Amino acid sequence: MEELQLVDAAKNGDRAAFGTLVEPWRGPLFGYIYRMVSLRQDAEDLLQDVLVRALESLPSFRRDSRFKSWLFGIATHVCLDHLRGKKRWRVEAQLEGEKEADKTPGAIEGLRALMSAPDFIFEIREHISFCFTCIGRSLPPEQQAAIVLREMLGFSNEEAAGMMEVSEPVFRHRLSDARSTMIKSYEGLCRLIGKEGVCYQCEGLRQIAPLKNQGPPLVAITPKGGTVTPESLFDARIDIVREAPLENGTTRTMHDRFYANLAAREA
Repeated sequence: MEELQLVDAAKNGDRAAFGTLVEPWRGPLFGYIYRMVSLRQDAEDLLQDVLVRALESLPSFRRDSRFKSWLFGIATHVCLDHLRGKKRWRVEAQLEGEKEADKTPGAIEGLRALMSAPDFIFEIREHISFCFTCIGRSLPPEQQAAIVLREMLGFSNEEAAGMMEVSEPVFRHRLSDARSTMIKSYEGLCRLIGKEGVCYQCEGLRQIAPLKNQGPPLVAITPKGGTVTPESLFDARIDIVREAPLENGTTRTMHDRFYANLAAREA
């Protein structure tokens, strides 16, 4: 009831009421946008775009909808419009970046200096989340949005389909395709358990950081049900990614640099 009263007041031009409505969602909205577009400056700019569009579109808000769902629907379309103008990333984009860094004089020393900052702590779970976003950027934008909305943010299929303005069967198809593609991509890069695959960034980067900045090692992951399959490993990875504060964690300065380098290279 309080939310509906604020909506009515905001529709009547009360800017303070609008601010009260959106303030609780500013952080989650930024986290969503950042995970979609990967570049911090782009995410900050798009967040402002979302808030402006929300204010302008407020008269169209229906009282039978959740304000949160309506707001994240606007953010979804802003992100999709942005990503449709960008190239999809290669699945092996991180590996190419790592190879380039190995060939660049002073790259490792520069990275070690960044990781030596007093407020820097390398958190493996945040890096797993970073990798998830990189693989997500290799998907078509509509599939990427489907998996973030459903698996990361916990919206129902019905809510997420409404945000994307598609039918629920279409949404489920996009989500299924996104999961299937990402599972196959991870099979060639990282199995999470046993570190099978070609990528050992999680532990390799941790060793570059000074001991006091390394953060805890990744504890053994036990998929739900105890059976290790590509699907159960993917769900275990999602559990980690959902809780990792990628956009504001202690490893964010490194990930911001990595994203900027990857985006420039993939473009």
